[in-house]
Amino acid sequence: MDEYDFIDGWIIRETTYKPEEESAKATVFALANGYMGLRGAGEELPPTIPGVKGCYINGIYDTPRGKLTEREFPNMPDWTFIQFWADHDPFDPANMGELLEYRRDLDTREGVMRRYIRWRSPSGKVVRMESERLLSMTHRHVGVIRYRLLAEQPVHIELRSSIDGAVNNRWAYHFKRFTRRQEGAEDYLEVETFEPGYHIGVMARHEVRTPARVNVERDDPTDRCVQTIFTFDLQPGQEFELTKWCALTDSRFSEGDLYRLCLAELDSVCALGYEALKAEHEQRWEDLWQSSDLQIEGDDKAQMGIRFAVFHLLAAAPYHDERISIPARGLQGQDYYGSIFWDCEIFVLPLFIYTQPQVARNILRYRYHTLDGAKRKAKRLGFQGAYYAWQSQETGDEQCDLYVFTNPLTGEPIRSYFADEQIHISADIVYAVWQYVQATGDERFWLDGGAEILVEVARFFVSRAHWNAERGRYELRSVLGPDEYHERVNNNVYTNALAQFSVEKALEVLSLLQEKYPEACDALKVKTGLTDGEVARWQDFARKVYVPAPDPQTRLIPQFDGYFKLRDEPVEQTRKRLAHPDLHPGGPLGPYQETQNIKQADVVLLLYLLRDRYDTETKLANWRYYEPRTAHDSSLSPMAYSLVAADVGMVDWAYKYFLYTAHIDLASYGPHWNLGIHAASLGGAWQAVVNGFCQLELTAEGIRFLKPPVIPSHWRSVQFRVVWHGQPVQVRVDGRSAELTNMGADEVPVLNPQGRAVIAPGESWRWEYA
Repeated sequence: MDEYDFIDGWIIRETTYKPEEESAKATVFALANGYMGLRGAGEELPPTIPGVKGCYINGIYDTPRGKLTEREFPNMPDWTFIQFWADHDPFDPANMGELLEYRRDLDTREGVMRRYIRWRSPSGKVVRMESERLLSMTHRHVGVIRYRLLAEQPVHIELRSSIDGAVNNRWAYHFKRFTRRQEGAEDYLEVETFEPGYHIGVMARHEVRTPARVNVERDDPTDRCVQTIFTFDLQPGQEFELTKWCALTDSRFSEGDLYRLCLAELDSVCALGYEALKAEHEQRWEDLWQSSDLQIEGDDKAQMGIRFAVFHLLAAAPYHDERISIPARGLQGQDYYGSIFWDCEIFVLPLFIYTQPQVARNILRYRYHTLDGAKRKAKRLGFQGAYYAWQSQETGDEQCDLYVFTNPLTGEPIRSYFADEQIHISADIVYAVWQYVQATGDERFWLDGGAEILVEVARFFVSRAHWNAERGRYELRSVLGPDEYHERVNNNVYTNALAQFSVEKALEVLSLLQEKYPEACDALKVKTGLTDGEVARWQDFARKVYVPAPDPQTRLIPQFDGYFKLRDEPVEQTRKRLAHPDLHPGGPLGPYQETQNIKQADVVLLLYLLRDRYDTETKLANWRYYEPRTAHDSSLSPMAYSLVAADVGMVDWAYKYFLYTAHIDLASYGPHWNLGIHAASLGGAWQAVVNGFCQLELTAEGIRFLKPPVIPSHWRSVQFRVVWHGQPVQVRVDGRSAELTNMGADEVPVLNPQGRAVIAPGESWRWEYA
């Protein structure tokens, strides 16, 4: 937090320019609108600097050279590129002249990024630069920059506004063909990717306001760039204002000529004007915040982290399309290829289930649209049903390579097992679907693909299971659990428990459909080829699958078979035995496989997800055992330890891990911190407050308090809104009481350890628990 000021509870401000940290800061100040994301780097920076500038369209991917390890969403042509020269001195505050004043703001309330720089050129001319940018939340194909220059001495300015396709990417260059057009008032660059050959059109239109006389020229300085050049003289106190309107369209999600589609987008927003467009945009953000804001009174650090987290997740959400989801790094960077992982369903989705259920539905429908890819994967590996991709993109086919790592000592590729043995991904999706329907009451989702997902996942787990005749149980062997450092283990408790959960829920949903929607149930059975005999095998699996139980004396749960027989040593001692800093720490070449030390929460995460199945003694014993043995080498880990710590009343520990989670991008913690937001960590921060400190969850029976809230003692109150079965409810917790106000039109049940109550529309319910 020391890097930033937190203004009025909404604005994150940087006042010291550190060019060497721009790749991290460009993530912090990024914008997105669900369709595209834009990193928050300065307009004047060239697009060729690695990891700094970037614009990405959700759902557009490319494989330039046939390698899965290079298949990512491409960095689009840089439409933010604006440079100027003051009396022939280039505006380059990182390297030339003197930076007199500087600030950069992310206004999370309005969804706007602003910059202010007062700069003295090498020849002594002082120029003020102000810029404001947004990605429209109401016209998703449009981004706008308002760029102002103000002179303090007479100065000659040459300003160049470009669309430049010579962009940097995380892994490879993605454009094989360029088409340039400069007609009328528009600059246009169209690019074509390699595979599958998407076309993307980028168009810019400029509006200028200034008392100065301006000369305008058009240029295409390279075969990958179009440019408009403005030259003018400013007298002291005179201002030049440029509004750069940009539209991006693509051939996957749009039909028709991309040039004409861009032109129509710009005609529409230019007719509105900048102020009106911005007002619409701000109103949309106000509506989103009304539903999803989380207010923490008494802790600016916590409030800043939560507003940052919720802002970036809301910005990346697929409001407009159910064929896309939220990538692991959001739309704010290229790391992890722009792919969809389990991060979304387990860590990100709860925010949307509770506050934006239609978005949650879109995210889960993405998994239905990619079900065929999951079935192809299972079949390729010799199983039935649906084995979801560990790393998913457009089709749901596996995009994770079998050789993700390279041995830095030999140069040889290292076999990894994310793609073919991390089978819990399918169970994670079922868990998310179940949570969504319980919280929303949207039984229609079962008919819209949800039941089919559950059927195919249950089918997969039963086909993947091994029958141990000697012990009379089903086992899941040679798997990779959430702790990715121990490979090819047997009976990972997280995997087995969630597999059992998945099959149990498939059986429950089939019973529900048979009772309430018999025709739909019959149609589902015909479509999937489901027989009574197969259902009987599922019932047998659900009863007999081996889920390691807590030891009767210690209450400890082994993470997998033989776990407690491994060497027990401090995590730091294990770290020191890593043969090379770039060597993958897990697997047979790394030092962790032979120890009890783990990469990230595994058993502890299970104790949160299935929290009703484990008592407080078991949670506490396992938290205390696994916490010192966890390296936290993943951003997914701290939130689980925060949530379970809150469950067992260890509020100080819960707060420590919550704050780490909420500030992971603000503080640049962890690996790859500069290449996009850590969406799972940010979603986990929200869960830590609502499900952890406030002990609240949405169930089919109503809003439930698992136990009395345990908010940190220095928090005066927490306020947020949830939607239960279509009814918005305002929640306030102040450390002594919880108050729920029903803002909907129907009754809302509430449950706590004392019993059950019903809140009538417009009424409040109060629980004095301390």
